[in-house]
Amino acid sequence: MNGCIQFRKTVGRLLVLICAAWASEGVADDQAELKLFEGSWTVVKLIEDGEVIPADRISEVLPSGGRIEIVDNALLMVDAHSGKRHARTFTIDPTRYPGTIDIKSADEPEVSRGIYRFDDGRLIVCLGDRFTEVRPAELSAPKGSGATLMVLQRRTTSVDEEKKTIGRTPSAPTVPADQEIRKLLPGVWRLPDQLGWLHIRFRENGTFSSYRVHQELQFFRSVFVQVPVSSGSWEVRDGRIILNLAATTEPGREGTSHTFTIKAMTSTEFIFFDGLGRTNKSTREASAQR
Repeated sequence: MNGCIQFRKTVGRLLVLICAAWASEGVADDQAELKLFEGSWTVVKLIEDGEVIPADRISEVLPSGGRIEIVDNALLMVDAHSGKRHARTFTIDPTRYPGTIDIKSADEPEVSRGIYRFDDGRLIVCLGDRFTEVRPAELSAPKGSGATLMVLQRRTTSVDEEKKTIGRTPSAPTVPADQEIRKLLPGVWRLPDQLGWLHIRFRENGTFSSYRVHQELQFFRSVFVQVPVSSGSWEVRDGRIILNLAATTEPGREGTSHTFTIKAMTSTEFIFFDGLGRTNKSTREASAQR
């Protein structure tokens, strides 16, 4: 009997180790595949719900002029007319065939679900209707499907032209100087985290406070209540925003520091690495007071 119990325990440990190895291998595969996405791309073919967009009109149809820069798991685009920067984050699953890709924005609840394939140096992406969140079954966008098919080609423009058109070199986004970050930061920003949304108020005097917003029923009506989370001081150093927590409601985190490494920043949003090396986006709350 004891021998059987020991055998089952041994098998159980082996299964745990095998599952851990599979999970680790899956993460490694995802990271290797993400490297293939990185770089500056131009949409050279576009089909929207069965309509083939002529090549000379693609730059007019797409807000960014058909230019997209991919860094890690972030899509960075610049409006060709207003100059406003936009960002989307995406996740992939290269273990499926074709590979799947999900694209989302911090400002919108809808997720664009699609599939992708690399073909002779080109990136082919087919996205379903983001309001139905139906993922296409194949790389095509026939009429009535609501799907969009894009073929992207790596850009080979000169560094000078790249800087002039989108404000960055082909290999990396432009990171603002510390002085510019300090100037842009004061205000209230909304950041995604594992619990939902964290709101951080950066003050010009170098202090901050963070809170979450919950909906509660008060006096027979629903109101939004700000629940304090933490407070302390902030500083900018070498392209990083550093939060020094003086007080917090989260056990064990008082006196700690948290860093956001800035990748790109405007007056309304910034792209950053979090402490785990993940890429994400924060947006300014337009109605908030400094």
